[in-house]
Amino acid sequence: MMKNAFLLILLLAGLGATAVTEKDSLPPSNTVPLHADDPELAEIDRILVSSYLNHYCFSTEECVLNAYGYSPETVPTFTDDLVARRMEVLDKNTPFDLVYNGTVQDFINLYAVRRRDISTKVLGMSELYFPMIEEQLAKYDIPLEMKYLAIVESALNPTAISKAGAGGLWQFMVSTGKMYGLDVSSYQDERFDAYKSTDAACKYLKFLYNTFGDWQLALAAYNSGPGNVNKAIRRSGGKRDFWAIKPFLPKETQGYVPAFIAVNYVMNHAPEYNIYPKKPLTTFFEIDTIGVSKRVDFNELSKVIGMPVEDIAFLNGTYKLKEIPDNGHKHYLVLPVDKMGLFMVNEQAVYTQSEIRRYEPEVTATASVGEKTPDGKVSNVVWETGWKNHKVKKGESLGSIANKYDVTLAQLRKWNKIKNSKIVPGQTLKVQTKVKRTIYTDAPEEEVAQKTEVTKSQVSSEASEEENYQDEAKAQVTEKVEVSKPQYKYYTVQKGDTLYKIASAKGVSVAQIKNLNHGLKENKLTVGQKIKIKQI
Repeated sequence: MMKNAFLLILLLAGLGATAVTEKDSLPPSNTVPLHADDPELAEIDRILVSSYLNHYCFSTEECVLNAYGYSPETVPTFTDDLVARRMEVLDKNTPFDLVYNGTVQDFINLYAVRRRDISTKVLGMSELYFPMIEEQLAKYDIPLEMKYLAIVESALNPTAISKAGAGGLWQFMVSTGKMYGLDVSSYQDERFDAYKSTDAACKYLKFLYNTFGDWQLALAAYNSGPGNVNKAIRRSGGKRDFWAIKPFLPKETQGYVPAFIAVNYVMNHAPEYNIYPKKPLTTFFEIDTIGVSKRVDFNELSKVIGMPVEDIAFLNGTYKLKEIPDNGHKHYLVLPVDKMGLFMVNEQAVYTQSEIRRYEPEVTATASVGEKTPDGKVSNVVWETGWKNHKVKKGESLGSIANKYDVTLAQLRKWNKIKNSKIVPGQTLKVQTKVKRTIYTDAPEEEVAQKTEVTKSQVSSEASEEENYQDEAKAQVTEKVEVSKPQYKYYTVQKGDTLYKIASAKGVSVAQIKNLNHGLKENKLTVGQKIKIKQI
């Protein structure tokens, strides 16, 4: 376990965990027996965590923190003179130029009055992130007040993504992140690794400070780029003071430094504004990190350690497909301390089940009732759905790939978390595929239309799971699926309609419409014609 460095990755919120002992029931395993954690070692972990937490003295009890006796609904306000005096005290203890003016006051009102809910959450999260961030800042000889920049950037949300595509705690663009060592691939995005992104941010901020020799200008350059700061300096006549070049900076950057100053002030005077931290469900000292040697599927890990997939994914946000790949690189898994023991004693079982799941198809669908056979059985056509990795070839587009697999553009985007239609050769896309089978049952037709037993066969293909896949992985299982007659509706062709226009409006593909309307051609549509549309 890599306690010192990678434990810091974790500082993520949103999950509570309960230790599992021999008395607790473990999740069932399909092919590999599972084991309970050693109770004595688990108790040692618990004692160590408790000792850290007791020393840390992190509290969210308002009855303890509310030194001014405010009622819950009170939103205090203060005179400009008092705020200015408080700011002077802060300014004397930092190399940043913490000035107070009307623009700064506007941001104080934002954080302390209008968005108090955000400040409450951030204040709690800061108790978890700031120890790690301060350690990194000290390593690079950067003023510790720079930790407040992460609040301005992401509100301490390590999974935040901006409209422009910047991501993570420090809101790196992909290109800038790669410049500072953050790997971004189809499987992982290290911009969402709290520890690694903080290290990259420190390197970038140090570079900007060495370039401009002023922390305010370094902040402005972090937001808008050093090129825009250089332009503003030239347009101001060579002045190298943020407030002097402020009118020549992009509009967003003009408020960036004032926001940073306001956050400094509000975080240091939160009790005066009746703002108290919201307790996160996990803490800095309750998380640990371990290296993994093979593929880990979060769905299978969830079954073994009894922890929701969403929480595992949140703690390990760098892995985009809810799996740790086995691609020859060193990878790490972040878990609560009281789940780490369960993983370690069942590590090989997790690897085995993850490989089984890799080739296991998912049944999403369903069958239509057919004719009776001579021996009295009822035939039913069943479509089993699996997942295939499609490697983009030169000249392919999302549209052509969607048509190839008879899916919609919206589905392709959702499965692969793509916001637009831009893809590049060599990129791997996750695509849902269907396999048609015929099964037979002795049940009467009217019962078959309600429910049928379907046997899934192992599919040998390079497949990965859908996010909400809940089936237990094994080579061959039998389970019940809903089987009913396909439901359709009819659409009357209007003037100006094309198959593509109709498909887009109804959320289906052109191929699906053609399959339901045999012989239908794009140029043969006539006004008033009725065509079948699959009910979504």
